[in-house]
Amino acid sequence: MTAAAEPVEQPVGESDGSSRAAGRCVVAIGISGLLGACYAYPDLGMFVAGSVATVAVGKGRQWVARRGQDAPEDVEPEAEPVDIVAVLQALGEGGNGVLLTALREAADLPDTKAVRSLLAEAGIRVRAGVRTPAGNGPGVHADDIPAPSPTASDPSPERCLCSSGAANANTNNDRPDIVQDPDNPHHWLVKERV
Repeated sequence: MTAAAEPVEQPVGESDGSSRAAGRCVVAIGISGLLGACYAYPDLGMFVAGSVATVAVGKGRQWVARRGQDAPEDVEPEAEPVDIVAVLQALGEGGNGVLLTALREAADLPDTKAVRSLLAEAGIRVRAGVRTPAGNGPGVHADDIPAPSPTASDPSPERCLCSSGAANANTNNDRPDIVQDPDNPHHWLVKERV
């Protein structure tokens, strides 16, 4: 006697290949019917296309919002911008220049390419050979380091911000009066002020 093969039970959530194929056929028939209706009635086609586009945009926005929430939270915050000119002026006081490597270390930048790009943005020239007590190499020469701008609390003795008030030493204050000649209206007379 042979034992009859027992039917294999499938779990409730799984489906076999035949139901998937049937589902695909139903979707294909539905799409072809919709396309036929759109061909017969073009206004219906425009309505359907607009509806599909609206739904697609909504789904896309939901997807973007989910991706933004799923982003890793351990992302390092961006470093604060470096005032490369101030660092350069501090390092260049009393010296011949500043090497790019010294500038990179003082500004805590990752590499000298970052230093070069910040210097280029500031309009500061980088020379291939700069001699410093720390060594020779690419850097910023002392002639190319911009002078620090004066602060309001530190008035410069070179400039005078004085007001002369009412003291006017100009010699051209006594201008003559110009009047029309009473005998000839086309002539003008110059008379001294009294």
